[in-house]
Amino acid sequence: MMRKKQTPLTWPILLLLLTAVALLAACSAGDHLLLAEFNDDGEAEIFLAELGQAESEWQTLAEDVQRTFLFESELAAFVPETNRILLWYVDGNDLRVEQLEIGDEAPAEVLEADADARLFAEMGPDADDIYFIEAENFDNYRCYISQDGAEAERLARGELCFVNENGAVQSEFDRDDGTTVTLISPDGEDETVILDEAEDIWNVRYNEELTLFAYVEFDGDEAQMFLIEPGAEEEEEFGEEFAFIDNFGFLGDGETVYAVGMLDEDDDEVGLFINAAGDALLEAEEITLAGQSEDGDYAVFLTEEDDEMAAFVYNLAEGTVTEIAEEPSVSLMGFLTEDRFLLRTENDDEDVLLSVSNDGSEVIELLETDDHDVLFTYMNEAAEQLLVQLTDDEGTDTLYITSLAAEDGYFLLEEWSSITILAATDEHLIFFGREDEDDDRALYSITWAEDSSETELDDDGEFGFRGVFFAADGRSIYYTAMEDGLDDTEVRRVPVDGSESPEDLYRDMVLLDVIWAGEPNLQFLR
Repeated sequence: MMRKKQTPLTWPILLLLLTAVALLAACSAGDHLLLAEFNDDGEAEIFLAELGQAESEWQTLAEDVQRTFLFESELAAFVPETNRILLWYVDGNDLRVEQLEIGDEAPAEVLEADADARLFAEMGPDADDIYFIEAENFDNYRCYISQDGAEAERLARGELCFVNENGAVQSEFDRDDGTTVTLISPDGEDETVILDEAEDIWNVRYNEELTLFAYVEFDGDEAQMFLIEPGAEEEEEFGEEFAFIDNFGFLGDGETVYAVGMLDEDDDEVGLFINAAGDALLEAEEITLAGQSEDGDYAVFLTEEDDEMAAFVYNLAEGTVTEIAEEPSVSLMGFLTEDRFLLRTENDDEDVLLSVSNDGSEVIELLETDDHDVLFTYMNEAAEQLLVQLTDDEGTDTLYITSLAAEDGYFLLEEWSSITILAATDEHLIFFGREDEDDDRALYSITWAEDSSETELDDDGEFGFRGVFFAADGRSIYYTAMEDGLDDTEVRRVPVDGSESPEDLYRDMVLLDVIWAGEPNLQFLR
């Protein structure tokens, strides 16, 4: 799913995300599917079909196109809480993004880009707008915005650019002419020069609202930070003078700035300074910002020194840091709920997962194992549980289930030859795999309960299963069985309790997405 951006340059993923979800919305009429049919050349034809509708009545949305991945999916998806469909595919030398409302005769173009370029795209917070960043060779960026489903307009073009609902930032760096940074309004009507051929500038940061910019002026011996508001007559010197600043940026309130650097060139370690002033809150060989809570009230910093790492929580309101863990390896797995985040520590063969309250006051050990390595973690928001996929020295897979606020974990499946997680509700987990190496791949469901047993749903998919979507009532699933490659597939339906055999629905089709009329069924793993 399209998510809110996290940094001013790209939209990195803070933890491994698996979205196996119907992007569901209120629909004008009926239940609809997005389907793709692939030929031997890997080209696809994309269809919009109403459930139960004859194939001759399907609407063709694109023909002879190649798949590409965008919005964490491929080819097409329904836009949440709308009647819109988005399509994205490669057509010859072009990458095309299109949209249509259910009922439109044909898609309308949103954006056309070079197929060889890297394209990043994200939905706005109200799903009406889409932001695009197109990059060529990572030194020529273009930023676009599509508003209310209309064709995208280019707002910025430069060596770097960034765009969100508040506008676009265009940056140019020239060794002779200096650094120029320009803020452009979302409608493209207004341009505000933030920096105009400024010399000796090291990096520029800005907050999410694009209302405050920070940069470092570095002349080789001294590093001084400056702040400037768009439209201000001049910048303001900010904080103390450093020997050098290693990295810096805005924290979640959009006003507080952290800086990692040395005040004196003779210092042995860098320090973490808030607003580039006062005493260092932390000192280490390396200090990095690992992530921030969604409300912006807390930030997690990681330090590294003498082959040891540590995690600290910084409380913006109180201005304090709290140490959480110290081990040879510590990593932030993500802020998984409004009030808790997940840490992983490693020490020799021991893996530990810690659930930490955002203020650092409570640390709960969810899992400690020296028999397994943590492979993936998934947050099942429907069941408010964490699913941990483990592997061992033999390469077998194990699933461990736990809540986030108590030591109540249990093994759901143990020592399977392979497991691939597909989808979940608050009652069922859907996966495919093989219990033993000699078994055929099969599709299974299992309830979220200790000592529960898996139910085989479908064993006719030699190359596995994909694209699983729960029906609106949660009692059955729609999915694609991969009998061979993409040109030998079948869309099927089966009850999650295994009470009936799979029903063959659409031969040689791949299920891309679904939308149900009536109550939404937004259940997913991330």
